[in-house]
Amino acid sequence: MSRERKGLLTFLLLTFALTWAVELGITRRHEVASLPYVLSLVGVMFLPGLSALFVRLAVERQGFADAGLGWGRGRYYLAGWLLPVGFGLAAMGLAVWLHQAEFDPWMTELMVQIQKRQPAIELPPFNILRVYIIAGGLTQAVAMNFIPCLGEEFGWRGYLLMRLLPLGAGRAAVLTGAIWGLWHAPIILQGHNYPDHPVLGVPLMVGFCILLGVVLGWLRLASGSVFPAALGHAAVNGPGSTPLLFLRARSDITTGLTGLLGQAVMLLFVLALWRLHALRIPRSESKGDEDVSGTMSQPRAG
Repeated sequence: MSRERKGLLTFLLLTFALTWAVELGITRRHEVASLPYVLSLVGVMFLPGLSALFVRLAVERQGFADAGLGWGRGRYYLAGWLLPVGFGLAAMGLAVWLHQAEFDPWMTELMVQIQKRQPAIELPPFNILRVYIIAGGLTQAVAMNFIPCLGEEFGWRGYLLMRLLPLGAGRAAVLTGAIWGLWHAPIILQGHNYPDHPVLGVPLMVGFCILLGVVLGWLRLASGSVFPAALGHAAVNGPGSTPLLFLRARSDITTGLTGLLGQAVMLLFVLALWRLHALRIPRSESKGDEDVSGTMSQPRAG
């Protein structure tokens, strides 16, 4: 068995075993969205990166040449930051248009939750609070999520995607996303992301991760760096999810980026990448002189 194949198998075994041990042994003891639960999930986000670090140093011993630790091409940072915002807004518009949710500029559900959990808290005037939530989502939420998301992306797009590139860029991105989605299974079954449909949520999460994985894979390969992918991941967890706060009477199956409408929006973008032959293996990432333009193969994502 080659070192790379041994490293790949070791990475998958470590990442899944450590993550599922934490999620099945600790996270399930706490209420979803409670502070111990959230802290456990933040800790889990570092495990793919730590597993990739161990494999690179102790198993493959090939260093970090293909890990994407350089700054890369600057314009992809802007794409990573703003694309999830566009996806989130488009998904919100579709949900309202298709009567899958009601537009709620007063963020009623959020206000009820705040008053329920902290009844003594003094909130600023609502117009100021609304501006702060939007601005904070675009800035603070991205900054706070970036380091944990980098912990994931150093593993998924910094290691796993690169080891699967011999399959072609498109297939590698889709397979990386599918594995990433299955990795979430324990917390999805506990009610994370799909609290009303935890079992159905598992295949939905896999579909979401395949589509988002193609987008993040494109950012990784096109930029030559793992950092735009980490920024895009952070933006999904931050401003990409902010539009949900402006919806009420929504379904976890259809609304938001993880719902069917959000996935439909991302699928359109993935199809655009395919039509434009945008998802390809850069020469700097290839081995040998063979033709590795790696245009995205006709999708297995849909």
